[in-house]
Amino acid sequence: MDAYAKTLNDGFKRALEIASEARSKGFDPESSVEIIPAADVAGRVEGIVGPKGIANRIRELEKEKPLELLAFDVVNEIIDKRADYGLSDPEKAIDQAVRTGVGILTEGVLVAPTEGIAKIKIRKNPDGSNYLAIYFAGPIRSAGGTVAALSVVLADAARQRLGVKDYRPTDTEVERYVEEINLYDARAARLQYKPSDDDVRHIIRNCPVCIDGDPTEEFEVSVYKGLERVETDRVRGGIALVVCEGIAQKAAKVLKYTKKVGLNWEWLEALVKVTKREGKVEVKPDDRFLEDIVAGRPIFAYPSRKGGFRLRYGRTRMTGIAAKAIHPATMVLLDNFPAIGTQLKIERPGKGCVVTPCDSIEGPIVKLSDGSVVQVSSVAEAEKLKPNVVRLLFLGDMLITYGDFKKANHPLMPCGYCEEYWLKELEKASGGKAPKVDARRISAEEALRLCKEFNVPLAPRWTYFWHDITTENVKELVDWLANGRLQYDWFKLREFRIEASPTKCILEELCVPHKVDGKDIVLDADNALALLSSLGIISNRKITLERFNALYAKDKPVMQLINELAGFVIREKAPTYIGARMGRPEKARERRMKPAPHVLFPLGKSGGKVRSMIKAFKAAKERERFEGKGLEVEIARLKCPRCNTISVTYKCGACGERTMLERVCSKCGKQTDLDVCPACKSPAYYYDSRAIDFVALMESAQTRIKELPDEIKGVQGLVSETKCPEILEKGLLRAKHGVFVFRDGTVRFDATDVPLTHFYPREIGVPVKKLRELGYLKDADGNDLQRDDQLVELKPQDIIVSKNCGEYFLHVSHFIDDLLVYVYGLPPFYNAKTPDDLIGHFVITLSPHTSCGVLGRIIGFTNARVGYAHPYTISARRRNCDGDEDSAMLLLDALLNFSKTFLPAARGGHMDASIVLTTILNPKEVDDEVHAMEVCAEYPLEFYEAASRFAGAGEIEIECVKDRLGKENERHDLHFTHAASGIDNGPVETRYVQFKSMKEKVETQFNLCEKIRAADVKDSAERVILSHFLPDLYGNLRTFSKQTIRCVDCNSKYRRVPLSGKCRRCGGKLVLTVSKGSIEKYLETAQQLVEKYGLPDYLKQRLMLLQNDIESIFEKDSAKQFSLEQFM
Repeated sequence: MDAYAKTLNDGFKRALEIASEARSKGFDPESSVEIIPAADVAGRVEGIVGPKGIANRIRELEKEKPLELLAFDVVNEIIDKRADYGLSDPEKAIDQAVRTGVGILTEGVLVAPTEGIAKIKIRKNPDGSNYLAIYFAGPIRSAGGTVAALSVVLADAARQRLGVKDYRPTDTEVERYVEEINLYDARAARLQYKPSDDDVRHIIRNCPVCIDGDPTEEFEVSVYKGLERVETDRVRGGIALVVCEGIAQKAAKVLKYTKKVGLNWEWLEALVKVTKREGKVEVKPDDRFLEDIVAGRPIFAYPSRKGGFRLRYGRTRMTGIAAKAIHPATMVLLDNFPAIGTQLKIERPGKGCVVTPCDSIEGPIVKLSDGSVVQVSSVAEAEKLKPNVVRLLFLGDMLITYGDFKKANHPLMPCGYCEEYWLKELEKASGGKAPKVDARRISAEEALRLCKEFNVPLAPRWTYFWHDITTENVKELVDWLANGRLQYDWFKLREFRIEASPTKCILEELCVPHKVDGKDIVLDADNALALLSSLGIISNRKITLERFNALYAKDKPVMQLINELAGFVIREKAPTYIGARMGRPEKARERRMKPAPHVLFPLGKSGGKVRSMIKAFKAAKERERFEGKGLEVEIARLKCPRCNTISVTYKCGACGERTMLERVCSKCGKQTDLDVCPACKSPAYYYDSRAIDFVALMESAQTRIKELPDEIKGVQGLVSETKCPEILEKGLLRAKHGVFVFRDGTVRFDATDVPLTHFYPREIGVPVKKLRELGYLKDADGNDLQRDDQLVELKPQDIIVSKNCGEYFLHVSHFIDDLLVYVYGLPPFYNAKTPDDLIGHFVITLSPHTSCGVLGRIIGFTNARVGYAHPYTISARRRNCDGDEDSAMLLLDALLNFSKTFLPAARGGHMDASIVLTTILNPKEVDDEVHAMEVCAEYPLEFYEAASRFAGAGEIEIECVKDRLGKENERHDLHFTHAASGIDNGPVETRYVQFKSMKEKVETQFNLCEKIRAADVKDSAERVILSHFLPDLYGNLRTFSKQTIRCVDCNSKYRRVPLSGKCRRCGGKLVLTVSKGSIEKYLETAQQLVEKYGLPDYLKQRLMLLQNDIESIFEKDSAKQFSLEQFM
């Protein structure tokens, strides 16, 4: 890996040198690159929160202690040596110490220390003593509950070090917390964990630090308003997150931590709810994943419902850290609703996942229109049979990693009886003497022979779903089968025939493959032998009921009966079913703000609703001609220190000197260096509203670029603290190449995260020669890489992007090359003609809740609409694969064009910005979810036995990433248990995004639902109406009553129609922003569902009342005219 690390470092340094030279030309807000490279946690923490020089001290301490204890020590050190860090003020010292400590806990990746903590203040108790208040904001959610709680603990340590007293709340203040948390949970966002009101009171009365916060919601508390020490009556979301999902939910962890560091938080013991496991664990169906379902996104299987997804343990090269696998044929037969990367909401473990294909697991079993039952084993077969499928009897396996159960702290569940489980039992039963067999292709005759010879359970291939039927069903089935006919070719069984009967439905529930031939049901030789032998009704090539009649008793459990009848062990085929529904569709698309700009330059109202710079340019020309005015905008004051010219560029147009920001009073306009004007006491800003010579700026940019695109889009206004703009040349070039800018100056591409540890060269479209040039010299088995069908292990920071990402990045590379040539006067860098030319080039990948990017390298492309990356890279971004998406940007684009100057001034503005960059990731320093991911090639028999008794995941030893940390093989030889033939073997785009209307989505959704055995179409329809249609209809009605009036030309908005009846700015036509159609768009569809599925009358009546409300609002005046007689 040393050569690989050198490749990464060399690639970064090369791009950094070019960007630094370009930045030195003076066309950007800063004359140097603003992204700070950091190789480890220490570097990232110093880069994001400081203080300067702390990185070396963190590196010294982290050799001895884990991050949690390291954070505590660093907090104490900053407090004790505050003078060395220039922190003489106690309040500032505590603020810096806590932010640095939280930065360490979040590994220098998240925005929690900068955006989640708004401020820290020392305030006064009613008795005159001082106390510490820590103000939380919404982004503290990104840190997770444990870190949110520990931030309060660190604040407690810091305040004790400085002699600040405890917080002493009044009874009224305590009740304010209770009211506020209840309001937040009910009206803002449902909390993952909501403690009782008494628990909240206990926390507030005992916590030594005041948990305060900025207002995050528009609504206010109703009862406890106007409190002296509470600065707002609006609801503060940060306190709800820290109190409930932090301290309350993580009480046990926090208590353990405080004991380690010597703080007295024993009051938490009252919140720690210890439950002892006694006897057998009972895991009940969990329907929480069915909450808040969305129309058009089907429910595939209800909780633990027969015929749903069968639990199977294992990992493919595309699963782990919450990613799951199902058979690609299942994806096809579910109408392509689940595609590669589509999010599923699942029953267990965890809440959600992305779905990937695996064709080495059990496929779906279906009933065809002619009555036949078939197990589908390939995508091609699924496509062929799909038009004739009338019932999905079994959805196939869902492959879930051991690590997912371990990380979710969920007990292991009994898994489906599968080939790898059976082979382990065969090996043990035979003492290793059994012949090698292909468990997926073994014949029924061979399976029965092994049962008798080694006393091993019947092979999974010939084990049916006996547990899904009743003992009475077994009796009915046997009585029917007794009339069947065994047909032999000499001494070899050819098939079994029986006249059709309603009892055939039991065969379907058992998922026994069979055909229908006229009036006969036909089983092939293997299925006939397996079925009849399992029932004990075949002997000496004849059907006999003697054994059955002797052993049958209707009060026997079905599995006991079947095992007694068979005379050999038959395991449960699917002891655990998993419920699932569709979540978010997968995504691989360029990032566009709404509306999408090409440049961060303000146009005010001059660009109209589309922010057209061409329109503003023409308008400015006309204005200059007739009024002598430029474009009126709110923009930064950039002053030349040599000639005092005020401009909007970073280089003075008059003398070429570097301009500097000037702060002026917002009221009197006087220049000042202070936040507040000393003359009139008004706030002072680095910007003002003034006319600028937009025509000259555009003409200068056009001259430099040598062309003017047909359309260029800017922004209505800038949202940064200084309102510094980009130079117009960047906008012209982006428009020329069809790429769009994000708020930080970069060009982004978003894609759903999917993990990948291995690949075949043929499936990523890259020649073996090129891969060897990139350092891929060996395959996964250590052989020389020579062919495109050899399996290769992915290097930790390499990524495989979607083909449309490759196309978009090709345009971005053209933009960068033109920017280097026309603006910076440097040679082009990429010189790419096709997407293949970008292979080997570097990118920055970034999660939206972080401020730390990860260096990556493109090594291939996929048809799937996802972004494949190593689990280490995904975890370095503090992500798992539960359906979220991250962004990528070309490295040189980010180094050239990113600027903190452009970031929004509002809370959370530094989220989704690569302020620092991890150049070489350390597996030890990534999110610990990947540490639980197994890296074994198979599970031992003890694992399956432990799962069958619902053991805790920690009770069985499976080799995981955690066991590799610090060792030579921590980055390679990450084995998997199940093969998958292709990373794009399955639907690559969900059908959900292909529909044009909601009506089409809903019709297709419920047509599919009617076919799925594990679904409940009536309940699904009711849930869609209650969770989607009704809230949407009522919400749109409310919005209509509060709507604004909009100008169709300049997009100006008014609360009420002006007396003139037209736009006061431009004289344009005014229209409503909410129409009748947008209000009632789901009404007809909802009414049709009620009628079709016979839903409860109360639903029908609610929709009728709603329809009456809508009609009363939009009823025409002519229909409301009455004659005078009607009132007499």
